[in-house]
Amino acid sequence: MFQFSFMYGDVIYLPYSLGMLWAYAKTFQRITDKIKNNAFTIIREDPDRIVEQIIDPDIVAFSTYVWNFEMSLAVAKLIKRKHPECLVVFGGPQIPNTDRLGDFFLKYPFIDIVVHGEGEITFSEILLAYANDSDYKDIAGITHRGNSTDDRPRTKDLSIFPSPYLTGVFDDLIKLPYTYHTIWETDRGCPYRCTFCDWGSLTGQKMYQFSEDRVYAELELFAQMKIAYVFMGNANFGIYPRDVEIAQRAVDINIKYNGYPQKIRANFTKNSSSRVFDIAKLFNAHGLDKGITLSVQSLDEVTLKTIKRSNMKFDTLSSFVQQYTKENIDTLIELIIGLPGETYSSFKSNLEDLLAIGAHNSIAIYNCTLLPNAPMSDTKYVKDNGIKTRPTPIMLSHASMNDPIQEYEETVVQTKTLSEEDIKQCVLMSWAVQAFHTLGLTQAMSICLYIKYNIAYTVFYEHLIKYAMQFPDTVMGQEYTAVREKVDNNFDATDTVPEYNTQEWILSEASCLRIHLQLDTFFNEIPAFLAFLQASIGMSVDDEFLADITTYQRAIIITCNNGTTEFTLNNPVHTIFHDGLANRSPNLHPIKNTLQISDPNNFDGDISRFATEIVHHGRRGGQALHYDVAVTY
Repeated sequence: MFQFSFMYGDVIYLPYSLGMLWAYAKTFQRITDKIKNNAFTIIREDPDRIVEQIIDPDIVAFSTYVWNFEMSLAVAKLIKRKHPECLVVFGGPQIPNTDRLGDFFLKYPFIDIVVHGEGEITFSEILLAYANDSDYKDIAGITHRGNSTDDRPRTKDLSIFPSPYLTGVFDDLIKLPYTYHTIWETDRGCPYRCTFCDWGSLTGQKMYQFSEDRVYAELELFAQMKIAYVFMGNANFGIYPRDVEIAQRAVDINIKYNGYPQKIRANFTKNSSSRVFDIAKLFNAHGLDKGITLSVQSLDEVTLKTIKRSNMKFDTLSSFVQQYTKENIDTLIELIIGLPGETYSSFKSNLEDLLAIGAHNSIAIYNCTLLPNAPMSDTKYVKDNGIKTRPTPIMLSHASMNDPIQEYEETVVQTKTLSEEDIKQCVLMSWAVQAFHTLGLTQAMSICLYIKYNIAYTVFYEHLIKYAMQFPDTVMGQEYTAVREKVDNNFDATDTVPEYNTQEWILSEASCLRIHLQLDTFFNEIPAFLAFLQASIGMSVDDEFLADITTYQRAIIITCNNGTTEFTLNNPVHTIFHDGLANRSPNLHPIKNTLQISDPNNFDGDISRFATEIVHHGRRGGQALHYDVAVTY
C-alpha cells in the first residue's frame, strides 16, 4: 500500500488514509485469511528502487492527492510493466469523480480500478471480490477499466471504522528511524461549498462525528508515543460545542504526559466564533497551539459571491485580529491569488485592509489551483469565469528536496477579471509584502510612514517593486529579478538558499534569507529607496524622521549574530511602531530617546538554526524583530 509523503528533515506523516483502509479491511476474516499487507510505503525515492523491493504483488493500492500523484503514477506504471497480472487500485481526492474522468484510463492504462469518494468500505469490497475470485461490477463507488458503477453514499456511522492507531496498524512502520507526525480526525464533512475547495464537494456537506472515547484514546496514545505534532484532519474544528471539551482534554493530556503532543494544528471553522477564540486561547495558554488561521481568501464582495463563500463581516475580522493580538495568540490570515472575480485592484485592497487592521505578521498568500473535484473545475464554471490554468511545480515549502519525481498543481494563470500579467503583479505584490513586511525587513518603516504621513502600505510596497525594477544592481533589485524569473518560469513558487540548508522556501522567505546575508548593504541602499518613494508620490518627509526609522528598523531585526545594541533617536519611533501594531493613537511629537536591545537568541552565527527558528517556525508570530526594547527619554 502506497501513500507517498515529503520529508521535512527526518519528519514524515504516518499514512492515515491507508491506515483507515487497512484497519477496516482487517475486520473481515476472509480478507485476513487470503490477503496480507506486506508494507506501507511512504518514503519518496527512485521508483525503480521501490519496485525492485516488491516481490510478486497481487494487489497494489495508492492513496493520492496533489502532492504525490506523479510519484504514484511512476511507481504504478513500473509495477504493471513488471507484474502485468497485479491489480492496480488508485484512490484519494486526486481521483476525478465519474463525471470528470474523461480520458483518465487512456492516459493511465496501467491503472485497473479507481475509487471515488470515501474509500474504507469500497476498498474492502474490492479485496473481498479479489479474495473470492469475483468481478467488481457490483461494487459501488468505483470505475473499473473505464466502466463506472453507481456512486457510494457516505458513511454516517463512523463507529464502524476502527482506528488505525488504536488497532496497531502502524506498529511495524513506527519502528523505522523517522520522527512521525500524525493526522487526527474528530469528525468528517464540511457544510460549505467554496468553489476552490474539494472538501465540501467530496463530503456532500453533511458532517458526522467520531466518538469521544475514540478521539480521546487516540490523543492519549499520541502522547504515549511522544508524537510532537498533530495535524487535525477536520475541515471546521470549533463548529461543534464539544470541540471545546476536546481541546480541554488535549490540554489535560499534554500536562499528564509532560508536554506531548507538543503542538496541535487545527483547521478552524471558517467564520471564526467565540468558540474558536476560546479554543485558541486554551491552546495558547498551554503552548499547544500552532496559532489561529483565519481563512478569508478574499475581502472583495464580488469575488466572494463568485466563489460562493461567506466571510465574517470586516469589522468582526478586525476585532478578532485585535483580540488575538491582545492575547498574544499568533494569527495567520489566508488570501488566494487568482480567484475568479478578483482584480489586481481588489487584491491590493485586500492587502491594504488587512495591514490597516494590524495583520502585520500574519498574512499568508497562496496561488489559486484547480483540484479535480472542486466546483471551480466544473467545465461550465471554467468557461463562465474565463479560467485558464497551467501545470506548475507544486509549492511545498520547507520540504527536504532532491526528489526523483516532480509533482505539479493546476495553477490559475488567467480569469475573466485577471490577465496573466495581472496575476503576476499580484504574485509580486504578495512577495514584497511577505518578504519585506511580514518578515520584518521594512515593517517598522512602513508602519511609521503610514501613521505619520498616511502613506498607504500598498503604495510603499508598489514603489519598492518599482525601485527594484529600475535599479537591478541593488539588493532589492537582485531579489526582484530572481523572483520575476521564477514567476515568469511557470509560476515557480519556491526556491532553495543553499547557504542555509537544502530545503525549499517560498519565494518571500528565500528573498528574506538572502537579504540577511547582505543586510548592511541593503540598509545602505534604503535612503535611496526612500528618496525614490518621496519623489514618486510627490511628498516630502522629514529627513530626521527618515533617518530615525531607518536606524530603528535596522536595529530591531533579529540576526544570527549576538550582541547588545544601543542608539539614540530624535523621534519616538519605538512608541509609534508599537502603537501602530496595536492600532492605538500614537504620540508623534519629536523627543530625544535612547534605546537598548539585548539579543536573547544566542544563535552564535548558526545561520541554519536562525533560518529554522526565525523564518520557518517564527514567521507566523512575528519572530523576525526585537519587540522588547529598553527606551529612556
